[in-house]
Amino acid sequence: MSRLLPHLRRATFPHRFLFFIFFATFGAAAETSPAIRAEDLAPPTTSATASGPSVTVGPDGIVWLTWLERDGATASLRCSTLDTAAKNWTPARTLASAPDLYAGNSDFPAFTAGPNGSATAIWYVSNPPSAATAHLHHGSGYRAYFSRTTDGGKTWSAPALVSRESDATEFFSLATLADGRVLAAWLDGRAKKSGGKKQLLYSRILGTDGPDTLVDRSVCDCCQTSLAAFPDGTALLVYRGRSDEEVRDLRVTRFRGGEWDEPHPLNNDDWRVPGCPVNGPQIANDGGRVAVAWFTGADNDPRVLASFSPDAGARFLMPLRLNDAKTAGRVATLLLHDGAILVTHVDGDGGLVLRRVNPDFAATDPVTLATPAKGRIKGFPRMALQRDYTGGKVPAQLVVAFVREGVPGVHTLLVSVPEGDLLEAEKNCDCSPTAEQLQGFSIRGTILAAQPDRGGLRVRHFEVPGIFAEGEREFKVAPEVFGKIGDPGHQFLGRVEKRAGAWWLFDVRLIAMPPTR
Repeated sequence: MSRLLPHLRRATFPHRFLFFIFFATFGAAAETSPAIRAEDLAPPTTSATASGPSVTVGPDGIVWLTWLERDGATASLRCSTLDTAAKNWTPARTLASAPDLYAGNSDFPAFTAGPNGSATAIWYVSNPPSAATAHLHHGSGYRAYFSRTTDGGKTWSAPALVSRESDATEFFSLATLADGRVLAAWLDGRAKKSGGKKQLLYSRILGTDGPDTLVDRSVCDCCQTSLAAFPDGTALLVYRGRSDEEVRDLRVTRFRGGEWDEPHPLNNDDWRVPGCPVNGPQIANDGGRVAVAWFTGADNDPRVLASFSPDAGARFLMPLRLNDAKTAGRVATLLLHDGAILVTHVDGDGGLVLRRVNPDFAATDPVTLATPAKGRIKGFPRMALQRDYTGGKVPAQLVVAFVREGVPGVHTLLVSVPEGDLLEAEKNCDCSPTAEQLQGFSIRGTILAAQPDRGGLRVRHFEVPGIFAEGEREFKVAPEVFGKIGDPGHQFLGRVEKRAGAWWLFDVRLIAMPPTR
């Protein structure tokens, strides 16, 4: 599927209860982006060999930072967590250490965080040199190991191989599924080692028996993959494909029921390049709504693009260009609950730029987070959402991590996005969201039965992508809702969210019924 109806608005605009797709007007955004502010956090390490940082936030709010360090012949994977009150990092801990631990700038360890201080990390160990594989990409290559913690990183399980079938695994992405299992996806060179020409894409649930799962038979050789998990237990994978004509555009596929959907193009950039650009996409999601950012050099016009999907990756808007000047790509992205998209990329001079796409899918002014004057950005910056926007004037906050050429340590920024002020400045109607309208996810359905004695309301509802399939379900509701819902058969709009393990329906509004004849 390509360039779905180029100017479609997303179908579930988060604070206006829209369930149908409207045409968008891509007007100039108000010049409000300079209100975004960044402050330096004290570095968790000052090692001159620090590389490959990654920052992740778990559902429990813990902000994790991982990076690699080399001390002589030995490389180590290190981690720290953020003390948000003190705005500093806890003392670093070592997850893994070995002389043959692979430390690269483009292919670095993968990390995912779960609830209650749980997390999973993947890192690489180089294979012994072999004359038979010296001519291959990455030579003899490396194999991947994983380890887990359940106590906030104090202790880690014994390392275990990710794949028992392949020792040519790279460019991993991880996602913690709704049931707590961890899904891994990676580029795999097993076919090349046996004389094949194409890099493969594989996946598996970590720690389970059974074979690796083939996802795609022809992908770009060395671009990052990216995973996002949905509340309904599924996940979406985005990666750079490779056709027989050397078109290296993005593909997406959804994991559900233990299987992958048939991959399909995210957008037809038609970037034909004979070699790997080492510049993969990044994905972010809020429930079943998805944002993807990526770099393309199609038409000899290097550019950073962003797109949005309202339905867990089934359809995407025509992408929006985010760079005004030269760019090197190397993107990262986040999606706020009000629908705003945040994207960082490395500009042509080696600085780090943040671009915000407002909920009307228009790009605001770029904000420079790091200039090359203090050292060009090295590798791939990463960011995580430390605090989402939940209405009012409290800003969203994100943590950005990167390294610089010639400058020791891992650099981290706490970036504040005054989303409430930005929305107020951008609005063209009196329709800014309230805090309640930003809770949970919008839903539309028909009332089937009220059950006041158990505080429940049974409804038949349309699909809430990434949250629920279409069907019948009972929701918890507050007592005052029963006085507003009328008779069974009424259609309604509302919002749902999970509270203490149960799904609640709130902000219920009845849809006018047609007159009876």
